[in-house]
Amino acid sequence: MEQKLLSIYVGNEVTRVCEVVKKSASMVVVNNATEVATPTGAMDDGYLTDVPAIAEAIRGCVFGRGFSASKVIFTISSKKIANKEVVIPYVRGDKKVAAILEANSSEYFPMSTTGDFLFAHSIMETFQDVEGKKLRLTAVAAPRDLVECYYELADELRLTVEDIDYVGNSVLQLLSLQMKEGDTELVLQIEKDMTFVNVMSGKSVILQRSVPYGKNAVINSMMEIKKLTEKEAKTLLSNRDMLDRQVTEEEYAEAVRYLISSIGRIVEYHRSRNPDRIIDGIRVFGEGSAIAGIDEVLKQELGAQVTHFSTLQGIKAGSKSYLTSETALRYLANFGAVLNPIGLNLNRGKSKESVSRTADKVLYAILIVAIVAVVGWVVWTMVAYYGTKAVKEKLEADIKAIEDVEQIAADYESAKAAYDSVMAFANSTYSNNELVLRFIQDLEQKLPKDTIINNFSSVDGFVEFAVTTPNKEAVADVIVAMREIDYVQSFSIPALAEEEGVIPGIEEAEGEEADAEDEEVIPTVVVYEFSCVLVEPAEEGGAQ
Repeated sequence: MEQKLLSIYVGNEVTRVCEVVKKSASMVVVNNATEVATPTGAMDDGYLTDVPAIAEAIRGCVFGRGFSASKVIFTISSKKIANKEVVIPYVRGDKKVAAILEANSSEYFPMSTTGDFLFAHSIMETFQDVEGKKLRLTAVAAPRDLVECYYELADELRLTVEDIDYVGNSVLQLLSLQMKEGDTELVLQIEKDMTFVNVMSGKSVILQRSVPYGKNAVINSMMEIKKLTEKEAKTLLSNRDMLDRQVTEEEYAEAVRYLISSIGRIVEYHRSRNPDRIIDGIRVFGEGSAIAGIDEVLKQELGAQVTHFSTLQGIKAGSKSYLTSETALRYLANFGAVLNPIGLNLNRGKSKESVSRTADKVLYAILIVAIVAVVGWVVWTMVAYYGTKAVKEKLEADIKAIEDVEQIAADYESAKAAYDSVMAFANSTYSNNELVLRFIQDLEQKLPKDTIINNFSSVDGFVEFAVTTPNKEAVADVIVAMREIDYVQSFSIPALAEEEGVIPGIEEAEGEEADAEDEEVIPTVVVYEFSCVLVEPAEEGGAQ
């Protein structure tokens, strides 16, 4: 059944509003679309801190433009929303899936045991392994008070909430319509402060992650490297000719380093888990996709051709929407939320609507039952009164006899709540970084003599460091040593180089040899970058 809806996405800087009609599970018609600047200070990481101001801004941008829908779908973007890939045995039906996720929510989301979170899920794919048929899901946990503020915005706008979606799911639903069967593609949504990384096989999602770097991270790096203002850096990164003239390859590589390396680590993780699914191409969209030179860097670092979305399958622009193929890309979250929202709902509006729809059908039956009930109630009341009075007196006596149980129960609930809180905190502290100390100790034992490590860094088990060795034979010794450490995965040496220099401690010996030969010898060392992934072996119960 066709349904006219408002789809609203409130961003940190811009709020986008669309009026759409959902024709089918794969077709949306856009009747109207507009955007307005989000009031300054009215939003903080997804939370609507000034609901009246945002409501007034939305009313101002839609007034007189023909918007008429009374139901709304909101899309939320917030770092407070946790999402996790989950694999469960195959079950049929969303209710059974939801029951399994809720029963294990404290395992997937340790911070959610307080009961102040809403849970939802979307099915990524159904697959078969040696253990049988399974489901791969994206499970989402959102703070209840975060969702509630969007219901407050709907009340302020006098709209009924149809659904609440998470931006990662919204975009994913639309992307699934754009993919070709048989291809495995890396789809990057590069926004201002965040990048969503999706690996898709046809219309199925293999892997979905997000990294806290986007267009602003590149702008800030360029400002620091070239000592520019924000406006100058934005202008430079939007003009390829100017960029080529004023920025060296080394400076550009440094500006995009955090963004590209974060994406690269996720791609490496995918390759280690799915070696048979080679990435055939890269698709890029979002505000950061316009950064000059980003396509070439992605192609060089990830080894696949980069393309941009030119049209959107499944989206039809109405004659009054005034949307072009370019401007439509700004509304991906709005469009995708209408297709199959993840359902972060409080169910307030839907309950009222359900009652309204069924009232006419049961009214006649209710009237008949009411008449019979009134007659029966008069007779039953007289009979039951005296019996109920005696039961009441007995219950009051029983309650008085055991009233101290109430305090015991209260003490138990208090102790249990304190225990659950401590356990939740303890469980949330684990990460693959806990392997770093063990890794450093193993390096001290296994690395060849005269090997020096510099610039050591680790983020959730992704480790990078620089290595200096006296010769290339020592590089091979390092690789052999790494293969002996069972929790080191996906290690790589992207490049190495010989440089002038010596390893401290062997300089004197080399100098004596040079004197003995009575000729000038320029000492060299081998310098290279090393990266790897630390993952606790499965048999030891570590996180995967």
